[in-house]
Amino acid sequence: MTRLGVALAILAGFSAAQALADDGKALFAAKGCTACHGESGAKPIAGSPVLASQNADYLARQMTEIADGTRASGPVKVMKPVIAKTSPEERKALAQWLAGQKPADPQTGDKAKAEKGADLFEENGCIGCHGADGLKPLADYPFLAAQRRDYLMVQIKAIRDEIRSTRRARLMVANVRKLSDAQIEQVAEFLSQTKRK
Repeated sequence: MTRLGVALAILAGFSAAQALADDGKALFAAKGCTACHGESGAKPIAGSPVLASQNADYLARQMTEIADGTRASGPVKVMKPVIAKTSPEERKALAQWLAGQKPADPQTGDKAKAEKGADLFEENGCIGCHGADGLKPLADYPFLAAQRRDYLMVQIKAIRDEIRSTRRARLMVANVRKLSDAQIEQVAEFLSQTKRK
């Protein structure tokens, strides 16, 4: 192969890699993310979070924390081998694509528990970072409205019990420390039943 041929092959390979890095949808499929999170991140399997329409900055930060081992609690350990093989640019492309997807529909559930959960959400200061009804978070905090109930319960308990102990999670411990498992279920009911706008 001539020098020109080699140079063209290198450029073609670089262009193909860059195109994939720029295409969050193709990356999401190529990395096998659909297996747990659904085609557009809106219909995950049990125990996995809804990613569709999530805050892009938050998603990129979570992927980086999983890749570098900062976030290493049980449920995310299965993601580390996949996310660790992505570049920062690919994570950004994934996050931006997911943020642009249609939000998940709220779940149906126990309305009485959800009403108690709404009170607990406000009483414990959750609105300070996540906004009223989990709909208007601070710049790189997650939307909680219409998130899966089971996922929320596991994560709130992990934060309360200091199992999920990233810097941001530690900031929340004081807010959730006194919540019983039953109260966490009520908060999760409320958020999972809240429609994303």
